[in-house]
Amino acid sequence: MPMKNVSDPRICISIGASGYSACCSMVRSSAMVELRLDLMQLDLEQVGQLLRYPAPAVATCRRGKLGDAERLQQLQFAVRHGAAYVDVEVEADDAYRSELVELAKRCGCKVIVSYHNFEQTPGAPEMRRVVADCRSMGADVVKLVTTARSANDCARVLSLYEGEENLVAFAMGSAGRITRVACLYLGAPFTYASPEPGMEAAPGQMAAERMSAIFRQLDDSIDRPSNH
Repeated sequence: MPMKNVSDPRICISIGASGYSACCSMVRSSAMVELRLDLMQLDLEQVGQLLRYPAPAVATCRRGKLGDAERLQQLQFAVRHGAAYVDVEVEADDAYRSELVELAKRCGCKVIVSYHNFEQTPGAPEMRRVVADCRSMGADVVKLVTTARSANDCARVLSLYEGEENLVAFAMGSAGRITRVACLYLGAPFTYASPEPGMEAAPGQMAAERMSAIFRQLDDSIDRPSNH
């Protein structure tokens, strides 16, 4: 079944383990996409074809299935062929990160330096240090993602937006789902969603259609003047 069109440019749809034709359909139906090159079973020519679509693309290739040399090759190709953003992990080797950042700057591709904590949500001072470290590494956008176990964890993550720009900070897990929505109303340039239910790339990720419906409701309530 084809994915429904999600035209909200604030929603970046994470595309992972899907065949080429399905990936094309998802990219065509989206306003912004994240191409999880580590999960896709695509060759570079097919990746290049996906990058020809109008939707701005975040090129991401996480550690795990591929070695650093192959990951670097995939990301360099994406940068050279029109990716709007390239995602580099904060813990990446200095040489690996520097090579990608320098190439991105030459090609007009923005750099996302990302931090993921799959265990917990650290204290606010530690997270602010991470944000500062990411910026010092050449980040145009900082992505900071933690794991929430409670409302307090969510509040700590969302508190990072005060005084910050070009920050995408939210929490994974069911407890953190609200942060994936609230972050946009605090200054995040975009947030992440899955193409369909069951295709989540991370715990707590919402399907794009559901998230879009939530945003429409919230936008309507914010724009409509209260009678009280």
